[in-house]
Amino acid sequence: MSNNLRLTIFIILITIVSFTCRFWQLTNYPVHLSMDEATIGINAYSVLETGNDEWGFHLPLAFKSVGDYKPPVNVYLTVISIKIFGYTEFAIRFPSAFIGTITPIIVFFLLLELSFSPTASLFASLWLAVLPWHIHYSRGGYESVTALFCLIAGILFLIKWFKTHYLYQLVLTVIFLSLSVWTYHAERLLTPIITIVLLYIYRLDLKLKKYSKNYIIGFFILCFFAVPFLNQALFSPAIKARVETTSFLHDPRLTNQLSKNFISNQYKIINYWAGKYVDYFDLKFISWQGMQFTPPEYPDVGLVFLIDVPFLLLGLYQLIKSKNKKLQQITWTLILLGPLPASLAMNDQHALRALTWLPAFIILMTFTFEYLKYKLPLLCIYFFLLLINFAYFFNIYTIQSPYYFSEYSQYGFKQAAVYACQNEDKFKTIVFSDTFGSLGPLNTGLPYLYVMFYCQKDPTINNHAQVAKYEFRRPDWKHDMNKPNLLLIATPWDILNDKIPENQIIETIKFKNGHTAFVLIKT
Repeated sequence: MSNNLRLTIFIILITIVSFTCRFWQLTNYPVHLSMDEATIGINAYSVLETGNDEWGFHLPLAFKSVGDYKPPVNVYLTVISIKIFGYTEFAIRFPSAFIGTITPIIVFFLLLELSFSPTASLFASLWLAVLPWHIHYSRGGYESVTALFCLIAGILFLIKWFKTHYLYQLVLTVIFLSLSVWTYHAERLLTPIITIVLLYIYRLDLKLKKYSKNYIIGFFILCFFAVPFLNQALFSPAIKARVETTSFLHDPRLTNQLSKNFISNQYKIINYWAGKYVDYFDLKFISWQGMQFTPPEYPDVGLVFLIDVPFLLLGLYQLIKSKNKKLQQITWTLILLGPLPASLAMNDQHALRALTWLPAFIILMTFTFEYLKYKLPLLCIYFFLLLINFAYFFNIYTIQSPYYFSEYSQYGFKQAAVYACQNEDKFKTIVFSDTFGSLGPLNTGLPYLYVMFYCQKDPTINNHAQVAKYEFRRPDWKHDMNKPNLLLIATPWDILNDKIPENQIIETIKFKNGHTAFVLIKT
């Protein structure tokens, strides 16, 4: 068997593994469409049917949504998906799952360009294929997975172009790097910085005079993507609104510290950000509790498997020893810059926003596989332990996480919305509570999104939060009981002190942990 054929077979097998991890029961895990997924679906369906988003804007480059101005790439990919698979949960999750499936393969080719051996690159590709950090976000319709793929592909073609200077490679570089910026907020900061660093590292390979025509073509393609982005940044609320809602500068913990003593505010801001940045290097977060699939007091899964920690440290040692200066510089850049966008956001240690850090871990693991590729006993032990770690993750992901956290995935909204959709004609008005929780009215949701999606309401409805027959508010039994022919979709906390006649309770919807999510009551 030739080496090329053997390589092709392994790539196909890795793709099958990657596909299985991301498409197996895709609509069941995560257990419920998130509000972001529902919003993407509604806007994609609206664009497909009318050419406008849910607010009536024609083919927008930022989707206002619920005021968070979503980047456009995943929405437009979902338009294609809905056209093919219909207006379904599967169609909403398909783009991220598909892109997540092929990401290990594009990583394989990038690692080859970085001078790793095919064997080590295959092992690293397989490692990514079964990594919970990447699997979870690939299954949930997250824009960060698409942006990461575009960033990796852009880096791949940029490095290839430095070596061969084919025009198509430069074109693909500009397209993919630009799409990464248009896909997710973290890449809007990270992609330009990494690109500048790579241009500096490979500055002797630029050959500006010899390939000046290629640079001109690349510049005009870049302008095609950059000009509308700059227009958004300067003259629309899209980017400004996102920064205002997510920046650590608006974190109440920081604002409470400002101007309280004689220490300068600039020092406090820098110190506060530095603490957030350093927190991402916490081994507990990286190896044990980063994914937050279980409550804090229970064993969890980190960004990488627990077994990976010593191998990452070995990879770090091999990086330090490496004589490949360009590879060293690239890797250190990814290690240090990877968590930067996440550290600038308001949340503490956020695995989704830190997905930009994943390429650094991939390269460190590849260094380890390069060292171990001829040490078969050690590799066998590692992959055996990796299999045990994966089985542990599978149990947590399919059993424990749904049990503990179904309500945080808006579980119950689908079931309530489906019942309401199927029985709309029986009621004059449907009152749908937007506050819920198993321990109290601690969570708020947007039930209109699920009514719009599962009832497949007309996407041309303007003022979408006011769907005919529906009122999205907390039911008040003492007030609503006197109104005839109402359907109240209430939480236990809405009717805590009320005595509801049993014959008026139609159905009880429970979270995965058995606690009541919603009670459906007719008047």
